[in-house]
Amino acid sequence: MLATAASTPTVVIGHHNSADIHDSVADADDIGASLVVDHLVGLGHRDIALVTAPGSKAGQWRRTPEIVLTDGYTEAMRRHGLEEHVHVHHAAYSDEGGFKAGLTLLTAEHPPTAIMAGADVAALGIYRAAHELGLRIPEDLSLVGYNNTALAALAPVQLSSVDQAGQEMGAAAARMLLERVEGRRDRAMRATMPPRPVLRGSTAAPQGR
Repeated sequence: MLATAASTPTVVIGHHNSADIHDSVADADDIGASLVVDHLVGLGHRDIALVTAPGSKAGQWRRTPEIVLTDGYTEAMRRHGLEEHVHVHHAAYSDEGGFKAGLTLLTAEHPPTAIMAGADVAALGIYRAAHELGLRIPEDLSLVGYNNTALAALAPVQLSSVDQAGQEMGAAAARMLLERVEGRRDRAMRATMPPRPVLRGSTAAPQGR
């Protein structure tokens, strides 16, 4: 891809690496994670786990969304004095990946009272695991997804999520590409869109903890 970008106008969407040869646009995943932690801590949660894909640092993308999301979560937990409660669980962004992660986390000796998943589809898998274990959302477990997909609004329990400003990112990418194609700009540009929490019915204060 980088070889192509050297000779063809290119905009990279969703990754946080910047380069001199291509434009890039992404949402601030670290801020998105921080906003979720702030919300959950404000409700009284301390045991907050993050379920995310690994996000390898190998290859050309060293600042993947998963890595940036994890950094934002970890820093927010530290900011609230919850360093000892940081728990990052790696799983595939799929219903099955979320289900397996949910079973592992929720049957641990000290299960979290809240879980943030890096994708709505994984959050729904966690919801399925909680339901199988007889746990109620949000009474027994607060759950937050990421992406604010249609799945979040249609879930059995209205899933709180983070909107990544996808429409705005797409519009910004189109403008950047047009500027390059028309020769109005020849220097690389980077744009970051602010994410927005969308709170529905899947978070509440922890009970008896």
